[in-house]
Amino acid sequence: MHRVAALVLDGVVALDFGAVAQFFGHRHRDPEPVRYAFHVASADGEPVRTGIGVPLGVHGGLELLDAADTVVIPGYEPIAEPLAPATAAALQRVIDREARVVSICTGAFALGHAGLLDGREVTTHWAVTDELTRLFPDATVLPNVLYVRDGNLLSSGGVAAGIDLCLDIVREDFGAAFANKIARRSVIAPHRSGDQAQFIEHDDPAATNIDMADLLIWLDERLEQSLTVADMAAHIGYSPRSFGRHFQAQIGTSPWRWLARRRITRAQQLLETSDLPIDQIARRCGFESTVAFRRRFRDLVHLSPSDYRRAFRTPVS
Repeated sequence: MHRVAALVLDGVVALDFGAVAQFFGHRHRDPEPVRYAFHVASADGEPVRTGIGVPLGVHGGLELLDAADTVVIPGYEPIAEPLAPATAAALQRVIDREARVVSICTGAFALGHAGLLDGREVTTHWAVTDELTRLFPDATVLPNVLYVRDGNLLSSGGVAAGIDLCLDIVREDFGAAFANKIARRSVIAPHRSGDQAQFIEHDDPAATNIDMADLLIWLDERLEQSLTVADMAAHIGYSPRSFGRHFQAQIGTSPWRWLARRRITRAQQLLETSDLPIDQIARRCGFESTVAFRRRFRDLVHLSPSDYRRAFRTPVS
């Protein structure tokens, strides 16, 4: 069983912690086996006070981090205060043994105070990226993405972006089918890629009126087809020239990146739940060749299709 420890600091953001607990600690009614052992840790093993003034109990202290496969740090305030040396050392040990360390929102500041951000890519809530850059100039701060993976160090933007990252971690650990089930249960989108924008500012009022939901459903039903920008633009009544700008404004990524990610997610589902050969899966997901499919799959999933199937195959009943 995968062991997850949430390190909560004084001033922890209740919503950030709630998202982490929902994904890794919640026990659901259905007969699904429990996938995660979840514990909550504080620096001294004592309850902490949340940002809204309510105390939050914990299971123990920093020893829980030493036993964890994944350590998650929800957002907190104040962000400029240094960590206690023992807390910084505990986080360094987690990184050194190549376990996974995850920050949600302003939790990235704890990574910086622990000395873990030098030479690393990281993100945080868009409103405090300048402060993160100022405090930790040796980090590469990506200011407007949902989440970032840099080796075993993962970070997300604010609140909802943390949900996206948690869901992506579940997908990595247990496959797309299980992650999609969690997404449906939580009534959230099954996947938003990390490079989508946290914050989209609409300068063009017309951009807010496009019915992108209809377009995304239409695309999802045609993943096997060879679609062009002109096809997509025509479906919602836009010229090809203006379509890309409007799509980026609404969705936070380009049409081609969105389509590629959806095709790979569909391929993951087929690899998990069917006996279809790889070349047939490639065609069903809209790839012109198996070679192109394998390359794109490895780029996004970091496994070959065959290795992914062996890891996450669900027996056909």
